[in-house]
Amino acid sequence: MVKEEKDLNLLSANLDNVRLVHPRDIVKGKVIKKGEEGYFLNINYKAEGILPYREKAWGKEGEVEHHLEEGEQVWVMVTRIDEQGYVWLSRERARYRGAWLDIEESEKEGKTLDAKVQKRVKGGLVVDIGINAFLPASCVDFVPQKLDDLVGQTIPVKVIEANRKNRNVVVSRKEVLQEERNRKKLETMSSLEIGQIRKGTVKNITKFGAFIDLGGIDGLLHISEVSWGRPGKLENILPIGKEVETKVIAFDPEKEEISLSLKRLTPDPWEKIGETLHQGDLVKGKVVSVKNFGVFVEIEEGVEGLIHVSDLSWGYVKHPQEVVKVGEVVEARVLEIDQEKRRLSLGLKQVYPDPWENIEEKYPVDSIVEFRVSKVNPAGALLELEEGVEGRIPLEELSWKRVNRVNEVLRRNQLAKGVVIELDRDNRQVVVSLKRLRANPWEETSDKWQVGNVVEGLVQRLMNFGAFVELAPEVEALLPLSELDWQPVRHPSQVLKKGQSIQVKIIEFKPDEQRIVVSRKLLLPDPWEEIKNKYPVGSVHSGQVVRIVDFGAFVELEKGWDGLVHISEISEEKVSSPKDVLREKQKVKVKVVKLDDGEKRIGLSIKQAEEEEEKKNQIQNNSSGDGKITLGDVLGEKLNTILNSLKK
Repeated sequence: MVKEEKDLNLLSANLDNVRLVHPRDIVKGKVIKKGEEGYFLNINYKAEGILPYREKAWGKEGEVEHHLEEGEQVWVMVTRIDEQGYVWLSRERARYRGAWLDIEESEKEGKTLDAKVQKRVKGGLVVDIGINAFLPASCVDFVPQKLDDLVGQTIPVKVIEANRKNRNVVVSRKEVLQEERNRKKLETMSSLEIGQIRKGTVKNITKFGAFIDLGGIDGLLHISEVSWGRPGKLENILPIGKEVETKVIAFDPEKEEISLSLKRLTPDPWEKIGETLHQGDLVKGKVVSVKNFGVFVEIEEGVEGLIHVSDLSWGYVKHPQEVVKVGEVVEARVLEIDQEKRRLSLGLKQVYPDPWENIEEKYPVDSIVEFRVSKVNPAGALLELEEGVEGRIPLEELSWKRVNRVNEVLRRNQLAKGVVIELDRDNRQVVVSLKRLRANPWEETSDKWQVGNVVEGLVQRLMNFGAFVELAPEVEALLPLSELDWQPVRHPSQVLKKGQSIQVKIIEFKPDEQRIVVSRKLLLPDPWEEIKNKYPVGSVHSGQVVRIVDFGAFVELEKGWDGLVHISEISEEKVSSPKDVLREKQKVKVKVVKLDDGEKRIGLSIKQAEEEEEKKNQIQNNSSGDGKITLGDVLGEKLNTILNSLKK
């Protein structure tokens, strides 16, 4: 019998060598079969061991029932050897000490243990490897797993940390998986070749493709290699976990990068496209994409053609979605095939005749046509005469009178008639006139009016620069801001209202240019004539200084009328600056020395007014002295008046 301190040592597990066993020995046995009283185990002894189906629980009350499968190996303790030579075994008494033997062997040598998942706890799982051990969530798998799904399962683990004293054991399932992955990876890498067809499992989906597990190593199936056509959503084609066959198209052993293809398992449809398709052919296809510049149509899997926006219709198309929708089946004509660049140009409008082929017959110049206004812009209106035939009305052809905005005459989607005035083949537009449906009213005005005539009209529009007055239907005249009133006017609305009837005088008349300019102020009294009569040259008046400038001062004679006193006319003495002798709001006497009809300006003099005042005072003084007035006094005053008038 061996020493007691060696009782717990693991005896040789070499089943080929028969050994001696004694009570309290810990051995590992292999289940051979089931008997009436228990399991028969091969323990490398001359006789088989018997493990009862039930035995008393070790360290607690009750019994433990064993459930073992044939071929399973378990730790047991020899309890007794009966008279007949049968060796009776106990699993319960060997469980704890045998479990630690396995744990220490796993920690040191990397041995894999079977662990039954007991329950989920915070941060991981509790597993049974003979004793309870902790399996962290981070050590369960390479990707996050639902831990609850593993409860009750038996999984392979390795011990990564063990402390017998504290009875603390940490295990990892990921290390077992990594070991298996490395083994498979070596097998895969050694047998991989470009052009091979390999089976794999879809492992992950990204926006640029799918990763396929080929066995320990992933290959990338790029989205462009999924299908010759548009693959759609990869999740629908390649759900995670699906087993697929792919072709190896690139392989870098050093970087461990593998490129796969699914579409190359089938022939490239572009290889024989030149044999089945020719320029001018009519084809049917499904609209798979609509862009600003055109439409992509799939005529067979992997072969798409582009219908450019200009080839969708003989008419104007703002956006392709006005003509077709995704999923719609259309018929188109093949315009060009470029097999090298894998480009196919299609045309939708080319399926139908070009309406401009006989445009002169359908829409001759001077003919009246019906149209629908499709668009308005600052330059005029765009028209639709029929499908594929468009036209335009220039702004100046909308009306015989001036039109600032198209919507004054036409609105979008309005139906109307006009006269064809030009066929613009370069731009494929029929140029139409609206105003030429009526006689030119300007031809009648040449004999009706002339410059100087006073006419009556209605105010149509008020602008910053003046107003437009309608003198006859579709005949308007311009009333400039300067011709509204004798007084300054900032905006026509100060004196006029839209729709108001007024009399005006024609001051410019050019019917060939369709231009009439009229005046309102010429029919009003001119205040300048009244001012000239009220303030004649030579008269002296009182006024108030309203503004002083470097070259003189402005003196107000009455509200709205002032005159300039030049710096030379302020005083007999030389004046360097008007501000030295005058101030604003100062009352002064001035003499009118000049009236300018062209500029409507008044020239004044303070010094001459003072001279006049001085002469009057002298005359009065002389007359009060001896009561006589000499001939020289009279002639002197008269001579001064004549000389002043000549200075004008």
